[in-house]
Amino acid sequence: MKLCNSEYEDYHVHSSTFSDGLNSVDELVRFAGEIGLRRIAITDHSRAFAEQFGWAPKAYRSFIQRWKNVHNDVDVIFGVEGDILNKNGDVCIDIQGIEGNFLVLSAHDKIYRGDPQQITDAYVRAMQRHHEMIDVIGHLCHTMYAGLVDIDTVVEVANRYEIPLEINAANILNGKTDFDSLRKLVQEANQLYFNSDAHTLHELKSAKLSAITILDRERIRIF
Repeated sequence: MKLCNSEYEDYHVHSSTFSDGLNSVDELVRFAGEIGLRRIAITDHSRAFAEQFGWAPKAYRSFIQRWKNVHNDVDVIFGVEGDILNKNGDVCIDIQGIEGNFLVLSAHDKIYRGDPQQITDAYVRAMQRHHEMIDVIGHLCHTMYAGLVDIDTVVEVANRYEIPLEINAANILNGKTDFDSLRKLVQEANQLYFNSDAHTLHELKSAKLSAITILDRERIRIF
């Protein structure tokens, strides 16, 4: 098992500028510098997610073209947390038509349109069809699909296509992780990202550290 990011990198962060985070891009970037991060990916939710929740559109294209980090030396990537839409592996991976420079592909129960019993097929087909674009599969062990995802199958396909899987710190911290599934994932995955999935400054600072404590308690070793 290889961790793809260091303690100074976080590739799953949400802002209030274009998603359901509580802090703006500028606030996140300033704070990331204060706590010693060197690189973050702002991976706000996809167009499908925004449409589902009726978020007012903002000028995403002009924002990412014009925005510059004037606060510190943190390397800021604008990515997307995309959505698996159905059992056929159709996906939405853009924000207002822009796909971003880092793709976390996830399944969310309010966006996925299909039988939850077929969620494993949805993951597998999404990877088969879109593996060249996927940087990491997000929060596979979320409790929303606990007992429904065949972890062995999804990890085997991810390994075949050299797609990393995510250990999601915010979900661990907030009681939304199925630890039996996570144990299998950590044991079987060739590549892992350890990301915060931060929606608050507190999570950006503390979620990964707190998650490590919980993982130690659950006897899950990632280092």
